[in-house]
Amino acid sequence: MGTSALSRRDFFRTLTVRQNPGPEDPLFEKYSRKTLGPRVYSNELVSSFRHGAEPDGNTGITLRVGNVISTLAPYTGAWTEREAIHLIRRTTFGFKKADVTTLAAMTVTDAVNSILTIDTTPPAPPVNWYNNLAVDAGGIAYGADVTNHAFATSTAEGQTSNHYRMDGLRRWMTGLAIGQSNNIREKMHWFWYHFIPIDFESIFQSSNSYINVNSARIFYQYMKLFRDNALGNFRTLIRNVATQPAMMFYLNNQANSATAPDENFARELMELFTLGKDPLSQYTQDDVVAAAKVLTGWRVQNMNALTTVTNFVSGSHKTGPKQFSPFFNNTIINRTIVAEGALELDDLLNMIFSKTQVVSEYICRRIYRYFVYYDIDANIEANIITPLAQIFVSSGWDIKVVLDKLLKSEHFFDMANRGVYIKSPYDLVLGSLRAFNITANVSDATNYEAQYRVWGWFNDSACLPMEQQMGSIPNVSGWNAYYQTPAYHEYWINTNTIQKRFTFLQQIFNGFNLTYNTVTPLTTNIKVDVIAFVQQFANATVRDPNLLVAECIKYLLPVDLSLDQRNSIKQSTLLYQQITDAYWTTAWDNYFGAPTNASYKSIVTDRLKNLLYTIVQLAEYQLM
Repeated sequence: MGTSALSRRDFFRTLTVRQNPGPEDPLFEKYSRKTLGPRVYSNELVSSFRHGAEPDGNTGITLRVGNVISTLAPYTGAWTEREAIHLIRRTTFGFKKADVTTLAAMTVTDAVNSILTIDTTPPAPPVNWYNNLAVDAGGIAYGADVTNHAFATSTAEGQTSNHYRMDGLRRWMTGLAIGQSNNIREKMHWFWYHFIPIDFESIFQSSNSYINVNSARIFYQYMKLFRDNALGNFRTLIRNVATQPAMMFYLNNQANSATAPDENFARELMELFTLGKDPLSQYTQDDVVAAAKVLTGWRVQNMNALTTVTNFVSGSHKTGPKQFSPFFNNTIINRTIVAEGALELDDLLNMIFSKTQVVSEYICRRIYRYFVYYDIDANIEANIITPLAQIFVSSGWDIKVVLDKLLKSEHFFDMANRGVYIKSPYDLVLGSLRAFNITANVSDATNYEAQYRVWGWFNDSACLPMEQQMGSIPNVSGWNAYYQTPAYHEYWINTNTIQKRFTFLQQIFNGFNLTYNTVTPLTTNIKVDVIAFVQQFANATVRDPNLLVAECIKYLLPVDLSLDQRNSIKQSTLLYQQITDAYWTTAWDNYFGAPTNASYKSIVTDRLKNLLYTIVQLAEYQLM
């Protein structure tokens, strides 16, 4: 990744230099980190919105104050659209006003329950989208499911088809995220993928004679495992991952044999997937060596058939005692009956998961850093991580129970945790598409090439230059932003990605066409419909420039702005540097009364574009 020497503050200054809407936001001034280091606290009290009643009548009594000592106690504060927005912003890739309205009408308990309720109906699988580019070597028809086909032999044509299938899987996953339902599934899918990743291209290049024609199929199964178990049992998930064909190839356990034990998967199983590297995690290099021996003998078989499985091959297993360190109570794993060697995998996992405090606290820290904030100080450790980990263990490793407790807590809704986390590229790109209801679906659902290439544009041309892409991972640790101390989320920002973020926002407001399909070209226009966006609000709100600015800020930014800044934005955009509110009200009323009048439409379109574009250029739009 690029350099992270440029501070977050300099990044935001770069973003806003082209169009300065007014004085700097005092909330951002007080609460943004100025240097890399621990959470910055303030002794000052700051209202969550500072300027009297909101358009919905809420007076804004929540305070953001000093040291963060909130706990997992149930949240009992105000439940308004702002709280619903915070919940949905952190648990999905963007939202529409209708999503917020639905959640805000519930209680906080019911809203979180709704977010944690996942529809188990499987989505339509990836299809042959590429037939116009290269006829599928397996005879799969255009638009047909490609996940139930295996190449029996390795050929150049099969490799080409497999590569298109891999690309299709990336794009399909992007499409699912763009079209997500109002629940946590896609965000959890992404959590598991970055936490227990595989890299498509690395596996495609593996030495197995059939992998480069069949890798897309096992990638689909690997991703399906995460989608099907998004809120499931963590221990069960780890057991399944251990023998998943894609992971077997990615971390070399496929080559782990009695004569040449390979430590790769054994090391990452402990270091990255279960125990972590926190102080209480005291496993040793000898433990890794012993675990590698335990894991010998597992082999992916029938790679060139639909019945691809991972079986235990006793002849490749290292027999004899495997001695572990005092950290593991000097456990010895040794199944003396050769045929029972497969059971040593479960013995190993039982041993690892017997370190309940270490495993549970490590996983809860990873969840916290993904959904709340990166910095875990003594208060957070004592008030959040420790009790959350105890709940995790007592639940029998149930992820949903952990999230339920966290998302319903006073700590999650604490003002100190709002607007402090830099959006990932997926949060920025997909969140913008959903917030502005930009279509990512082509007009002809049977034009599969056009549809997959539109999805591909967002994954490959928008997100990848910002250094995140479905199916590609920097290394087995995932993206730096989720684990690398001390910067964590600031790794998303460097001298390269700054401009890519700004360019994307500029593109969607100026508008551009994606024209795809080599046989039947189909054009999809990607552009923010600024009038449609504001017409989500009541007409009384839209015609009042003060209420309209406030409402747009509420939906687009995670924290409020000062009254001076709101007024500056209003005057420079909706009032076009005039001083009376009627200048906008009259313009809107003219359009509303005659929406087909081209002149009236042009006037309000230009001013609304300036308003919304000004807001998304602010520092706060990059935060969540």
